[in-house]
Parts: sequence; C-alpha cells; structure tokens
Amino acid sequence: MVPVIRDADQLNFAQIEKKIAGFGKAAREGTLKLDELSGGTFSITNGGIYGSLLSTPILNAPQSGILACTPFRSARWQ
Repeated sequence: MVPVIRDADQLNFAQIEKKIAGFGKAAREGTLKLDELSGGTFSITNGGIYGSLLSTPILNAPQSGILACTPFRSARWQ
C-alpha cells in the first residue's frame, strides 16, 4: 500500500512528516481509505529497512517513477 501525500510541493517538512505519521496510524488501525491510496504520480520506497542491500521496487500504474533507497555500506574491495 502506498498512501498519497497530495500537494506535497506546497507543504514544509514538518507538515509532510505529520501526513506520513497520520497515514501510519491509519494503516495500523485499518482505516486507510481508497482515495488515500490512488492518484499518485511518484513513489519513494525504502527497501533497506530490513538490512537488505538490494530490492525490487514495484511501480504502481499510473505513476511515472519510483525512487528506491537502500542502505549505504562501505566495503573493502580486495
């Protein structure tokens, strides 16, 4: 499920954080509405929350793009 933050370009970081927190609460309570899950144009996903270095993000149509973030780990090449 990918809730949509509408008019994010008009919000400051604190307002976006409040929207994200509200979506998290609604998801835990099972009260997300269908209109809160549709109409997005771009997604950001964090595939590295479980320690994974690789992930396969799934683009939900009709969205135009997805930014997948994974953790950065420095490695020594031998």
